[in-house]
Amino acid sequence: MRKDLSVITRFKIAILGWAAASVFFTAVLVLSDFGHKPVGFALYSNAIHFGLWTLAVPLLAKAIHVFPFRDSRRLRNATVILVVVVAFAMLIVFIHWAILFATYFPERSSYPTFAAFLESELVRFLPFDILVGLVLVVAVEGWRVMQDFQAERMRSTDLERQLAVSRLDALRMQLHPHFLFNTLHAIAGLITEQPQDARRMTISLGEFLRRTLQDTAEPLHTLAEELEFVDLYLSIEKVRLGERLTIHYELESGVTAGLVPSLLLQPLVENAVRHGAARIAGPCEIRFRASRQGNDLLLSLENDGPKLLSPSAPARFGVGLTNTTARLRLHYVDGFRFQYNSRPQGGAQVTIAIPFRATAPEEEESHGGVPDVIANAHHYTDR
Repeated sequence: MRKDLSVITRFKIAILGWAAASVFFTAVLVLSDFGHKPVGFALYSNAIHFGLWTLAVPLLAKAIHVFPFRDSRRLRNATVILVVVVAFAMLIVFIHWAILFATYFPERSSYPTFAAFLESELVRFLPFDILVGLVLVVAVEGWRVMQDFQAERMRSTDLERQLAVSRLDALRMQLHPHFLFNTLHAIAGLITEQPQDARRMTISLGEFLRRTLQDTAEPLHTLAEELEFVDLYLSIEKVRLGERLTIHYELESGVTAGLVPSLLLQPLVENAVRHGAARIAGPCEIRFRASRQGNDLLLSLENDGPKLLSPSAPARFGVGLTNTTARLRLHYVDGFRFQYNSRPQGGAQVTIAIPFRATAPEEEESHGGVPDVIANAHHYTDR
């Protein structure tokens, strides 16, 4: 089907080129030699002339393909193409004027025979036809160069896409072991003293990994799906930290349908737990906000934690934050904002702004809409 469409397109281009050349050179001929030749004859002559050259274009293209200019023997090939153009020009001049002489030629009385006409006029017409042939050769070669450029650009785009997917997979493989090793270490510490809690953590971990592996082919998820991942992760940490861990959500209407890079929130929440609740004796509250700001989706995660000894010291990014910024850069290049701040009262705040792209309403419903954890944000203390 695509091949047929290509043939039809080429046929249309050939017809349009033939018609345009015929009309243009008729106008040039009439304006430069007005009153000497009838307009009808000029149009008829040019239509036959450029019609013959249109029929010759596929043969010229075949000759260029057999003797390409980009070959190492380009000088020899260019000479061959020039000979072919001259041969075509001589043949077209002969056929063109033979048709005119036999059908409609107002000046036939000035030439007793067709041979006499060619003998006197061939030298005058041949250079123009050679020039037409050379122009067509340049056009055919330019078309080939443009097609090669477009094909190369498509290959380059495809390679960039494959590279981006590979880099995303590499980042994902760094995130999974990072979380997995921490969780297994926590389970190992609970096996002897709290076997039931260890069992609950193992089941939750298995469910989390199952959900993660199911979505490895999708680089983008809705915010609602990402919050479900966060729910699974926090259910694991809840076993370890108990009532000390609470979380609050502030979600603007419609933001949960926005698309975000997969596993964007989990390493941020993990950092909030590891550097917040795990390092203070009292309760630790994590606050997550999501809202629209113009055409951007604004995400903010804030957590309690110990005060820094040197608040002015620059933040040092670990695996989670480094991979988060790398993931954002792969998806949005420079079209995002990532900001990390240490809070004076302890803990940290992370703010992310990315372009807002939403799924269709029916797709959001198919994902279950807003997860239960958002509708019941305080239920973490009851699980």
